[in-house]
Amino acid sequence: MQLKRPFMIKTVQRLEFENVFPEEELQNILHYLGKISKFLLLDIIGFSNTREQKNFDNFFNNQDVQWDIIQRVTKYGRENQLPEPPEVVSRESSLRLAEIILANRETLLDGNSNDDKDADEINIFKAFLIINKEVNEKQNFGDAEENIDKMADMLITMSFSSADIGLFSNTDLEFGKLLYTTIVKFEYLLKFLQSSEDYQYLEKALYENFKEENIEGLNAQVKLLLGTILKMKFDNNYKLVPEKPEHIRFLNTLASAEIDESDDFTNLKNYPFYKIDDATFSIIDYFFAVDKFFKSVRFILKDAYNTQHNLPEKDGSFFSFYNMQFSEEFLMKRVLDDVFHQKYIVKRQEADTRDNEPDYYARHNNRIYLFENKDILVAAGIKSSSNIDEIKKLLKKKFLKDGSRAVGIGQLVKSIEQIVNNEFPFDHYANNKNSFTIYPILLVSDRIFEIMGMNYILNQWYLELVRDKLGENYNPSFIRDLTFIDMDTLIYWLPHLKKKDRNFKDIIDLHHKAMKKVPNINTPSIQEGIRLANKSFYNRLSPISNRFSEYKFPFNLLVDKFRDVLPE
Repeated sequence: MQLKRPFMIKTVQRLEFENVFPEEELQNILHYLGKISKFLLLDIIGFSNTREQKNFDNFFNNQDVQWDIIQRVTKYGRENQLPEPPEVVSRESSLRLAEIILANRETLLDGNSNDDKDADEINIFKAFLIINKEVNEKQNFGDAEENIDKMADMLITMSFSSADIGLFSNTDLEFGKLLYTTIVKFEYLLKFLQSSEDYQYLEKALYENFKEENIEGLNAQVKLLLGTILKMKFDNNYKLVPEKPEHIRFLNTLASAEIDESDDFTNLKNYPFYKIDDATFSIIDYFFAVDKFFKSVRFILKDAYNTQHNLPEKDGSFFSFYNMQFSEEFLMKRVLDDVFHQKYIVKRQEADTRDNEPDYYARHNNRIYLFENKDILVAAGIKSSSNIDEIKKLLKKKFLKDGSRAVGIGQLVKSIEQIVNNEFPFDHYANNKNSFTIYPILLVSDRIFEIMGMNYILNQWYLELVRDKLGENYNPSFIRDLTFIDMDTLIYWLPHLKKKDRNFKDIIDLHHKAMKKVPNINTPSIQEGIRLANKSFYNRLSPISNRFSEYKFPFNLLVDKFRDVLPE
């Protein structure tokens, strides 16, 4: 099953081998891939980037084969009462297929003399069907009860493993947002590395990893490549032929001769390009290529940090340093200072203690915004497990309570307690009144958490905790629900948020209202009732990033990022 559209909860069945060829004995996937020409195997790498994916009814050039497949799928659909046509190709299956081909290149590519177009098509079709079973099993939730809590669990399970490759069939908007925010964050990272002589070794390690002589050269190469990728996506193209030696040198650092199969496409994320020949590169995935320049570079910096401090390879001290010094004190502070840039907004004051100090605090008159920032890594095994119990266990540890230590939501509730009890040491004015409206906000660095159901689940935990801690002092009119938002969304909305001090509040209020809205469905039509129920589930479970649909991002801001590296 997969999410298809941003405007309703919709699941689509992926066809499996047994659905189409029940009379055939299933072979190992390499059996089918081994019968395909080298040309098609290479061409299929990067296929997930194209907009219009083929399906069972337009997959084959041989019309006799095509008609046979249509008849088989139609029979399966009729016998199983499928409400709509099933699918063969998805981004997950295309990426998995690319990974298998690259991990077995010696077996599949070296000495490959296959040259039969009909054999190519039927065997690549069967390979997709085999992979679909694997993908379907990862996203199988069982027979969930039709209630909001079960639906939230189901949507998290379905979306968590693939959130960083785009949730919807048309990924253009998601990709544009990712591209712009990645450039902004990459620029902040370079400024951070240049902000202290103590970080020079990290700066040097970063540009040398990409075979550049200085950080300016790296910045130019990254922007040039991202600008080129943007154009390629709009042109529906995924093959790149660089002309200059320095561009080929740079792309060589993004391609690997050795790719192993792994959980969560880890190796494809590290090397998001494949070198077809000396002059041609294929983008394995647009999202992976962009993520390389922010999500992935921290691991380059980690290796340099551990070497500098004589730490073992698996030591995690770097992430504490990175999360505090860069993610929180540098990136978050600068972005939120832009949101709350008005001089009349009160920020966090110095205090004798830092116990339970909020990561960021802003007050406008009687309206208080409390922020806790979390930059966490999710183990590939958990992310790809599709096990809701394991995912929730991780969420509670990272966002609620780690052993006996309150984190994230737990810290927000402690700050709310202090304000309600007039014991808040970071804004003395807050201790003199009892009529503040408090907005608790959990800010995360990774967009994989900005999925349907996540804010709902975390808000349930928050409400349970804040009601327990405050007792009769809890008043939902003044103590608002939890807002869960990712850094990319804040950066993307920044042009709008800066215009008026109430713009951020208005979006949050809209989000909270939608999370609570339960419609009265009264219709004699079962289909219409299901449609309205789906719409209600979507509205209540949507992340805040889906609320501001009328927002029009100023495209000139993205264009400006490339003016110094691309011709007009």
